[in-house]
Amino acid sequence: MVVYGGWSQERLVSMSSGMNVYDALKKNYYNVDFFDLNKKNINKILSFKPDIIFNALHGEFGEDGGLTCFAEKYKIRITHSNQIASSLCLNKTLTKYFLKKKLNLNTPKTYSKSNNIKYPVIVKPNKGGSSFGINIVNNDIQLKSILKKSTEDMIVEQKITANKELTVTVIEEKGKVRSLGVTEINFQSEIYDYQAKYTKGFSNHIFPAKIPKKDYNYLLKISENIFKIMGCKSIARIDYIMNRNKNLNCYFFLEINTHPGLTDISLAPEQASFNNLSYTNLVELILGSA
Repeated sequence: MVVYGGWSQERLVSMSSGMNVYDALKKNYYNVDFFDLNKKNINKILSFKPDIIFNALHGEFGEDGGLTCFAEKYKIRITHSNQIASSLCLNKTLTKYFLKKKLNLNTPKTYSKSNNIKYPVIVKPNKGGSSFGINIVNNDIQLKSILKKSTEDMIVEQKITANKELTVTVIEEKGKVRSLGVTEINFQSEIYDYQAKYTKGFSNHIFPAKIPKKDYNYLLKISENIFKIMGCKSIARIDYIMNRNKNLNCYFFLEINTHPGLTDISLAPEQASFNNLSYTNLVELILGSA
């Protein structure tokens, strides 16, 4: 059963990912159901008696371990990371803190409400995805206004001057973890926001990324380590920015996405195709990890 939709802000992305996954499985003769989840119908899943749930939800309940808890309670196999890894990875503040201790990664500084803030800063939902609700803030008045209006837990983060935006997809194949490559993302807007991610023509991808080979290999390796340390399964996408300072490239970890998009213009399928993995191959690898 492909479970998609849900009630988060990322519902439309989930519907697109879910439809693609369903079509790929159907064309390859899988016996597959398609289930649009909402807050009132979750128990209907049980009446279908699925062998495996393909978790195509994005955001709340999908990426935070909610659906995974439900599946494990009823002993149904389910794709993607377990509930602990999913919940941890969705929390940007905890993830950065955890990885800084484990790997001593560069990450943008996170400001608490009492810190002396150096503007500009990035303000975004601590547990959101798809770059929803991300803002560049230049002063105290703007910051107070955004935090007052927000109904979500927000993270206030140092704005790094980004010379390049980079991302790495990591997959688990027969128990072995490997990075598929590093993509460089170019976009017209000031930040890589929802529109830039999901509207054709608003961004373009350079693969492989135009960075030095040793840096490229470093990002491949560190991404595999992050995947393992965070306890991920199946697939994840890890985002970085590169800041060039005095002829030195410095790479900053931004976040990890345990449910990367599987839409027509998503990065994970694109990186898979460069590794001779078709869309169906990728979907089957994710299924296999369940």
